[in-house]
Amino acid sequence: MKDLLVGLDVGTSSVKTAVFTTRGQLLACAAAPIKLYLPQPGWAEQDPDEWWQAVCTTLKQITGKIDAGRISCIGLSGQCPGHVLVGRDHQAIGKAIIWQDQRAVEEAVWLSKYIPAEKAREWIGTDTLGDATCPPARLLWLKKNRPEEWERAEAVIQPKDFIALRLTDAIATDQYSAYCLGNTRNRIYAEDFFTLLDIEIQKMPDMIAPTQIVGRVTERAEREAGIIQGTPVVIGTIDAYCDNLAGGISAPGRAVDVAGTSEIISLSIGKEVSTEGVYPVNLGEGVRFLCGPTQAGGDTLRWLSHCFFPESGSAIEYEKIESEAGAAPAASDGLIFLPYLNGERAPVWDAEAKGGFIGLTYQHERRHYCRAVYESIGYAIRHILESCEEAAGDKAEELVVCGGGSRSVFWNQVKADILQRPVKPTAITETGCLGAAILASVGCGIYMDHREASEKMIIFKDSVKPDIRHAKKYEAGYRAYRRGYQAIKLIFPDSREEKV
Repeated sequence: MKDLLVGLDVGTSSVKTAVFTTRGQLLACAAAPIKLYLPQPGWAEQDPDEWWQAVCTTLKQITGKIDAGRISCIGLSGQCPGHVLVGRDHQAIGKAIIWQDQRAVEEAVWLSKYIPAEKAREWIGTDTLGDATCPPARLLWLKKNRPEEWERAEAVIQPKDFIALRLTDAIATDQYSAYCLGNTRNRIYAEDFFTLLDIEIQKMPDMIAPTQIVGRVTERAEREAGIIQGTPVVIGTIDAYCDNLAGGISAPGRAVDVAGTSEIISLSIGKEVSTEGVYPVNLGEGVRFLCGPTQAGGDTLRWLSHCFFPESGSAIEYEKIESEAGAAPAASDGLIFLPYLNGERAPVWDAEAKGGFIGLTYQHERRHYCRAVYESIGYAIRHILESCEEAAGDKAEELVVCGGGSRSVFWNQVKADILQRPVKPTAITETGCLGAAILASVGCGIYMDHREASEKMIIFKDSVKPDIRHAKKYEAGYRAYRRGYQAIKLIFPDSREEKV
C-alpha cells in the first residue's frame, strides 16, 4: 500500500529528508550536513555532488526505518536562488553559487541601469533586478568569469532541480524558482530579454508547476539512493514557499515566520498587491501572500557563538547562549544590534548594508550582546511584517513560526513581545520537508489542492502569548532599530562607488 509521502529539502547547512503520513504525522527524519565554501569575501558556494551524497545518505536512513514500497511520491524543496552549471553528461560543472552569494554587484547595477522597468515587468513580471543575488546578475557573472565552464553547460539549474535530475534524469524547474529569469505567470522565457542579456535561452530549464511530476526514479538512482525505481518525483519549489505552505499560509489573514538560516516573513492576502520592499507570491489555487526574506536568522547565532563564546570551540551551545540572553532585561538596556552581517534583503534590499551594535555603555556585558542579537531578528520580522500589512491594508492577529528556530521557546517569546501578538509554533520543525510533501500529495492526487492538503497535514503547538509589560521598551527599541539602518549606511563606503 502506497500511503506515505517523502519531503526532501536541500538547505544551506544540511539536506533533510522526512517521511509523513497523509495526515502530517512524522514517521522518520534524517539529516546530513552540507559544507559551505567561502573562497572570497561576499562569495558563498557549495558542491552539488555533496548535495547528492547527502540525499543518498538521508534516503537510505529513512528507508531503513520504513518500507520503501509504501512511498507514493517524493516532493522537493530547496534553497533559492542557487545556480548549478550542468554539462551534457548531466554532471555538475564546478561548485554552485548559492543564495547568500553577493559577488554580482556590478552586474546588478548594470541590470538596474539598462533594463527599463516597464520592459522588465513585461518580460519577467517584476522590475526588481538591482540586487546582487538577482539570478540574471548571477548568470552574467558566470558567463563573464567562468567562460569555459559556461560554454560546456547544457543548463543552469537550482539546487533542488539538480537533485531532481539525479533522481529522474530529467531537467526542469518550477516557475517560482525561475523568478527574474522567466515569467512566473505564463511560464515563458522572453527571447528579447535573453537577447539583451546575451545569454543563451536554451540553457534555461523548462518551467513546470510545483505539483507536477518531473519524472520517476531511475534504476541508477535506486542503486545509489535506495528509493524504488519508478517512484514519482514532484518538482516542488523554493524552500521558503514550502515552509510557508507548512506554516499554513493558505489560511486567509495568516502571517508566517520561517525561522531557519535566515528568516522569511509572509502575510496571506486575498488579492494581488503591488508594493516595494516585499514581493507578492501566487502559488495558484487561491494561495497568495506577500513575502520578505531577511539575510539573517539562525546563521547570526552561529556568528554570535564564534565571536562571543570561544570556549565552545566549533560547537554552538544554543542553551548556553539563550541562558545568557535570558539573563539580560528586555530591550537589552538600550543596546541595539543591526544584523546586516552579509548585507540585507527585505525590506531594504541593500547588499552593502553593514551590521553593528548601537548604544554601547560600560554597563553592557556579554548577556546584553546575546539578547540584542535575538531581539534584532524580532525587529527585522516586525519591519517586514509591517511592510506587508501596510501594502495589504490588513493586519494578522498572530504569527505562525516554523522551521528549526521555532524550537526555541525563548526566541518565540522575544518575537511575541516585540510584535505584541501571539506566536504559534508548528509541531513539525522540518517544514521544508513537510511543504514538499504537501506538494507531493497534490501532485500524486491524494489531495485536491494546496489548501486541502495543508488543512489535513499541519499540526500546531500552543501559542506563546506576548508580555504586555515589555511593550513600551520594545516599541522604543524597534524605533531605534529602524533609525539605526538609516544612520549607519552613511558611515560605510559603498563598494560600488569605489569601483567607479
